Amino acid sequence: MNYKEIESIIAGKDKIFISSHMNPDGDSLGSASAMYHYLKKLGKDCRIINHSPTPEVYNFLNTDNIFYELDGDNAGFIKNADLGIILDIGDFYRLGDIAYLIEDNNIETLSIDHHPQSDNDLFTNTFINLNACSVGEILYSYFCDIDKTLIDKNIMLGLYVAVLTDTGSFRHSNTTEISHQIAVDAISMELEISKIYQHIYESSSVSRIKLLGNVIQNLNFDCNGELAWFSLNEDMVKEVNGSNQDFDGFTDFFRSIKGVEVSLMLYDLKGKVRLSFRSKGKYKVSEIAKKMGGGGHPFAAAALVEGEFSDVKSNVLSMLSTYINKHNENNIS
Repeated sequence: MNYKEIESIIAGKDKIFISSHMNPDGDSLGSASAMYHYLKKLGKDCRIINHSPTPEVYNFLNTDNIFYELDGDNAGFIKNADLGIILDIGDFYRLGDIAYLIEDNNIETLSIDHHPQSDNDLFTNTFINLNACSVGEILYSYFCDIDKTLIDKNIMLGLYVAVLTDTGSFRHSNTTEISHQIAVDAISMELEISKIYQHIYESSSVSRIKLLGNVIQNLNFDCNGELAWFSLNEDMVKEVNGSNQDFDGFTDFFRSIKGVEVSLMLYDLKGKVRLSFRSKGKYKVSEIAKKMGGGGHPFAAAALVEGEFSDVKSNVLSMLSTYINKHNENNIS
């Protein structure tokens, strides 16, 4: 990755917005926070503007109110920006309504990502490192290449949150040597890593626990127990007075069951179905996600599929079962 080129693109711009995918996660928010504080050090006029609100568990990143949800004022900032820095996106249109603002106003963009390039790579400049565990890791390498002394506690907090969440607390196979170096640096800078963990993983709402309990009661298993899948809809979330943030991480949770290799969530959006795939590593679920019109990493992928819920469910479960059974037959033979 050409870090000097990234530096050069940023250097020539004064008004910059930072954005990421709808329903932002730890990597997108942590990376955005780190990039924001870096740009502020450079004297840039910048804002973090996302299509979706910031999940409550990440409010500790937002003590200075640096995260904005798209509205009229922030749309105006985007329209007048010299550059949009897009992080952790995977696909241009996962920006939500911000994508159309960029298109309509012909705004230059700089995409930094660790997802495979999609067919909708409509960015002006694209920098991808598929070997990085997170965009946070890429930004850490960028800052170190430019000038590591730029990394202060605010920047390090964002980087650490990005790496912590996208590696599953350093448990997943995407964990790298750099991931652990970021953790070492975070401890050296006296970040309260136990409190960071508590904010993210030990602050579940009552509605989230109730929703998890309801999902557990209706959890399904197929393919000799290697596939665990569950369905959700808006009514189920409303029943527990919850929000769409409450089921974040459910697919990771069910993947942890002994014998389960793949976990699948199907969220009924009435005319569309949101699919979330997780794999322990035996099966590359991105292959199925791509067939459903989505994408992602080999062992963590997603798709948004148009169609009736029953039809999409039947289709994706059939694809997964065929893929898993064929994989096992080939290995036996």
